[in-house]
Amino acid sequence: MHTLRVGLLAALCAGAVAGCNTDTSPGNIVAGKVAMQLAVGTLNDSAGTLTGAANTYLNAVATFRGQFGASAFLNTGNATLTGPGGTIASMLGIFSYGQAPGTNGVGGFPPAYTPASANGAGYATGFILTGAPPTAGSYGIKTVVSANGQNQTYGAGATLPATPTVLGNEPAPSYASGGATGGGTFTVSVPAGVTETLVVVLQGTSEVATAKTTGTTATLPANTLAPGTSYTAFAIGADYPLVEAGPPANTSMTPKLTGAGGTSDLTVSGPAGFTQ
Repeated sequence: MHTLRVGLLAALCAGAVAGCNTDTSPGNIVAGKVAMQLAVGTLNDSAGTLTGAANTYLNAVATFRGQFGASAFLNTGNATLTGPGGTIASMLGIFSYGQAPGTNGVGGFPPAYTPASANGAGYATGFILTGAPPTAGSYGIKTVVSANGQNQTYGAGATLPATPTVLGNEPAPSYASGGATGGGTFTVSVPAGVTETLVVVLQGTSEVATAKTTGTTATLPANTLAPGTSYTAFAIGADYPLVEAGPPANTSMTPKLTGAGGTSDLTVSGPAGFTQ
């Protein structure tokens, strides 16, 4: 599955990491308010689907938006994520919801994300693959934006509790094909604490659909897939508003990024193959 992820990333945009809050800007770098946010939690990648190595990692979720919910700047600088042990990673830009679409291996596609993105690359899904262990303590993110001959630093912070939540292993989804209709239904087993699940569908290394459920079944409508064609799917369980915090639906400058426990936690299944 790591090979699939690498192929998918190559086909999509590369991106960054971040979170931040400010109400002012120097000079005329930006018209109006901008805000950066950071939330942290854990990523249980039990099969190494997104990271290439099965383990539990630090999950980071960031936004950097203007007052109408779009990215605060066209060029958001190079963000740096720091934690209890110092610098965790130097990244590229943080935009309206994490890094550029697909940088984390998952883009937002119909039917979970509608309408489809104009450029066909999907929408950003917000979470950042840090590759770091989930160490309790304080985290921060900052970036320097340069515009009109001036530099301004933006940043935000978040705390991972002493006993972080780690969601249970997510089983691979099963699929009941609708055959010639091009649609069908996924069934997922939801670990305790998961409030919503995304099912990511790939044809080869290209993502073609993303289905969401807050229960145990996620539906692909008719004409989504090609009859007789082979696909692969994996599931991502979240305990925070993973879809609801991002585009295209959310236009808040400061969307809610955490779940009931105050963190942003994910669990990812291994892949399962199926034929439409």
